Amino acid sequence: MNSTDRTSGFAVLRHRGFTLFLGARFFSAIASQMIVIAVGWQVYQKTGRLLDLGLIGLSQFLPFLCLVLFAGHAADRHDRRVILILCGLVQFLCASLLLSFALAKLVHTWPIFSVLAFLGVARAFQMPTSQSLMPNLVPLDTLQNAIALNSSMFQVATIAGPSVGGILYALADQPSGIHGGAALVYAVAAVVCLAAVAMLAFMGLRRAATKPLDTSWSSVLQGLRFVGGARTSWAP
Repeated sequence: MNSTDRTSGFAVLRHRGFTLFLGARFFSAIASQMIVIAVGWQVYQKTGRLLDLGLIGLSQFLPFLCLVLFAGHAADRHDRRVILILCGLVQFLCASLLLSFALAKLVHTWPIFSVLAFLGVARAFQMPTSQSLMPNLVPLDTLQNAIALNSSMFQVATIAGPSVGGILYALADQPSGIHGGAALVYAVAAVVCLAAVAMLAFMGLRRAATKPLDTSWSSVLQGLRFVGGARTSWAP
């Protein structure tokens, strides 16, 4: 096989580790989107308040905003596959808790928002870890195709996830009674999360040469100081 065949199109999928990573990332994104769409319908059915729909996004965004820099720091210094597996297990736990809330016909919504906050924590660690993992999965000459394919699959998941979640919710909500649709979506999402974790567990990594890194949290503060200085220099 010549170098053109090795780096063109979907040839990057010949690398088993990357293929498993791509499948795990796709399933994880599908599950997250399914959960969000089901929570939106369930909470609105409970309260009828549009404000609660905004709180759904806020409860995930705040943990992400607060932790994303620290998550990048952790991804640079710890086993990235282990981080992704732990994030997948947190997603599974969140889906399972939401399923139990739906089956118990929970009246209050604050436990749902609390679970979504943990989901936001998992996503905060997933994003930088996933981005920094790909150089360990494919050769350098195929990295550009791997990044493009990963981005495309993630976009497909963000579109397909709400669609699948909405269809499942609609199919099960009426026959199963109120919140029955949410329960089905959470159950399917939990299974999908487990499938993603299984793929990550069997994913092999290419060992890349790395130089020792400063393991203190002062490196995070240095990054913040750099961003602050850059903002000052860009100001008109």
